[in-house]
Amino acid sequence: MRLTNLRTAMAMVTIPLLAACGLVGGAPEQELDDLIVGVNYVGVSVADVDASTEYYSAAFGVEQIGDGDFSDASLPTGLAPNDFAQARSKLLRSSNAQLRLMSFGNSEAHTNHSAVPVQGPGIMHVCFQAVQDTNAYERALEAGAEPIGAKELVSLSSRNPVKYGYIRDAQGIITEVEEVDVSQLDLPEPPKNKYRMRHVAMATPNLEAMVQFYSAFLGGQEPRRIGNWFAISGENVDKVSGLKDSEIEMAWFQLRNLEIEIAQYHSEDTALPGVPRPLDAPGYNIVMFDVADLDRARQRLLDAGGTIVDGAGSLDGAMTVFGRDPDGNLLGLQQLPESSIYSAKNFDGNGVEVR
Repeated sequence: MRLTNLRTAMAMVTIPLLAACGLVGGAPEQELDDLIVGVNYVGVSVADVDASTEYYSAAFGVEQIGDGDFSDASLPTGLAPNDFAQARSKLLRSSNAQLRLMSFGNSEAHTNHSAVPVQGPGIMHVCFQAVQDTNAYERALEAGAEPIGAKELVSLSSRNPVKYGYIRDAQGIITEVEEVDVSQLDLPEPPKNKYRMRHVAMATPNLEAMVQFYSAFLGGQEPRRIGNWFAISGENVDKVSGLKDSEIEMAWFQLRNLEIEIAQYHSEDTALPGVPRPLDAPGYNIVMFDVADLDRARQRLLDAGGTIVDGAGSLDGAMTVFGRDPDGNLLGLQQLPESSIYSAKNFDGNGVEVR
């Protein structure tokens, strides 16, 4: 039976939570994989790239570094939306990772689908972490976001100097905001950056299957986990999720510049759809990995239990392999030169040393 008392559960997970959400710190103790270099970007399908650029810039201090269309790109048959070559794109950079906004016009999928909800299934949110004095959460609300749960940021533990909130933009696309009171941390000097992308989050109906896949795909990495012994739940957790009586189990995998968070809401029915979400459905649509060897990475994905989308693809001037994890989430594999603006290698220390 799962323990649902928040105080008891939080007493056991405060330290892991702080480690998972800390603003500072070096590489994890595990040796990082030499094949999966990092995350080039997380893609997100939006109605208007200009409006979304203004939103993310106003709230989270991102910098626009790329703007254009997909006229030189080719995607496998069945993956590319109609008129893909006319779609617009903007690349937004935080201190350690990137968002790629994509606009496909008045596509049928954008009209007929909603963004992935908190409980999933699918790529449900990206988390931005900020120093408290930036007031990132309030600025996001001023830019048009709405809280999903409580109107104010929520503290899950008095021992953890982080406050949390889930918000959605006008299209329902979810962002997690974490504000850190750095005055409570014993730091030799202030953080180098006041903002960073903390993780990309996926919600699943089968956490164990997803953990097994990503552990193998990332070279045998063992994730940090909470809730596998005692479900994370309680009033404050509900205030963040906006769900009633939520019970959550979570795992985190660390890449060089970004974490992958995987969550299962045991209290919710999150059955997988019969077919994967279209690329042009609103919300997060792809996690693009920077790899050292495209053929080896392709085989690693297959050996881990993923699938490959049939057909060749080219994106950002490089051959790109498209695949899916066990839940059908779209993953991209690219072998890019360091000079490419899309490459995860563009960040100091591959994104590890910018905190």
